[in-house]
Amino acid sequence: MKVKSKEVAEALGVSTATVSLAINGKPGVNEETRKRILEYISGQQGKDVTKGTFVKLIIFENSPRVLSGGMGSFFRITYVESVERLQRDKLEVRLVYAYGYEELKEALLKSNTDGTRGILLRADEFGEKDYELISLCRVPLVMSDCGSGEAGWNMVNFNNRQAVFQGMEYLKAHGCRRIVYFQNAEAIYNFRARREAFLEYLNRNPEISGSFWETGNEREEIERRAEEYFTRCDVLPDAVFLENFLVSVGTAQSLMKLGISVPDQISLLGIDAIPDTVLLPYKLTHFEVPHKKRSVLMAELLLELMNRPDDGFGRMVLVNEKMAEGNSVKG
Repeated sequence: MKVKSKEVAEALGVSTATVSLAINGKPGVNEETRKRILEYISGQQGKDVTKGTFVKLIIFENSPRVLSGGMGSFFRITYVESVERLQRDKLEVRLVYAYGYEELKEALLKSNTDGTRGILLRADEFGEKDYELISLCRVPLVMSDCGSGEAGWNMVNFNNRQAVFQGMEYLKAHGCRRIVYFQNAEAIYNFRARREAFLEYLNRNPEISGSFWETGNEREEIERRAEEYFTRCDVLPDAVFLENFLVSVGTAQSLMKLGISVPDQISLLGIDAIPDTVLLPYKLTHFEVPHKKRSVLMAELLLELMNRPDDGFGRMVLVNEKMAEGNSVKG
């Protein structure tokens, strides 16, 4: 894998500009320093890397919700297609949980020497510091649910901005001008991206009045907080944009309890389908989150990286979310 300029600079006590000059054969760096830089890079590129016999799926956990409520099982399910695609190429896949910065650091370093051929990394709880660890990995690595990162990083993400903008345009076309965004209390990447897109849309469309309301995380809490919002507001908003399926379920329960009719009195639009086990008097208009497609694309990108020399260019793959039109939006 490519050795990043920042890593070389920190290791040798020089600037990233000096590293760039040395790599590209440009003037402005003395020959002794150039030699040190090139020798370091050559040594690091070959250091600790094995051909590898298996692939790791690393699930990074860095919040109090760690595996609570069966979330661990949920995340394993969302990567089933990755595993199946890799197994078709006769690759063993090993599941690894990394709880926090130090465990992820250990997992990445260990992967350089233990026969790991490639890594799939779920990074939706990454903080700014956590991204620094990616340069430690010497084997092909594909990340998901994370920020844009640096050149050379490979990632597959849902196109949250596309879904939010398309959903808001749909609500606007159906006469909704006052829209509140119901969010839970999580700050993982996909939710942050959706909130940022909502704000961006409002800034681009001043005729739309929008606001946020935090509902919490558990269904009972979401129902209680949603009920609190609806009973406190003097006038109901035209529509509620629902951040995920848990928010959708809790909000729907609160509206039924209060006797507020959907879509006659208020429109609802969400991201993620409501489970079939939840019975509602309407079909929620929502965006399907293509976990299966994302999972396959991650595996295929990793296979591509493992089967060709690294060219130093990162791949950013965005997977669009498709609207499933129900009858929860008026008009």
